[in-house]
Amino acid sequence: MTTVDVEKFVLGETAKTVNVSSFGDLKLHSCHMAASCQRKLRIFSHRLNPEIYNQPCFIEAVRQLAIRYANTRIQLLVADTVELARGGHRLVQLTQAMPSSLEIRKRADEFRAEQRSFLLADDCGYILRDLWSDPANVQLDYNAPYKVRNLGDDFLHMWDRSEPDPALRRLAI
Repeated sequence: MTTVDVEKFVLGETAKTVNVSSFGDLKLHSCHMAASCQRKLRIFSHRLNPEIYNQPCFIEAVRQLAIRYANTRIQLLVADTVELARGGHRLVQLTQAMPSSLEIRKRADEFRAEQRSFLLADDCGYILRDLWSDPANVQLDYNAPYKVRNLGDDFLHMWDRSEPDPALRRLAI
């Protein structure tokens, strides 16, 4: 059972580091932070956990972000794309449908030791799991620009060395 009221958290305003131990709360915060985002959303994930990133509230938040704001940049960096390539993940489908706003890349092998998973919203909010396989040990903050800048630097370093996975491209016939 989730016990958090995410509406009291405002992206860019609520500066409070919160530790989340409930998977339900992680899903709620992920949807809320994505819905609050206005310019830039970056996700580094091992496999784009479908229990978080394939939920209707999250998909709709990303879709609205892509269509509502000009020059929106949504970047998804994924370590394991095998399941994604099999199809059915709506975030990958959205990436294929809106390539001008959304881009997905497969993490370069040189970063295989990286165990974190994180979501960065605009330049202020983050959700961080130090161990991607532990969804019940999460830290987040809706207004931590310094932490987001550091995580963003790590993200861009990995992003620049990674490439799109050809298996995730939709073939136009």
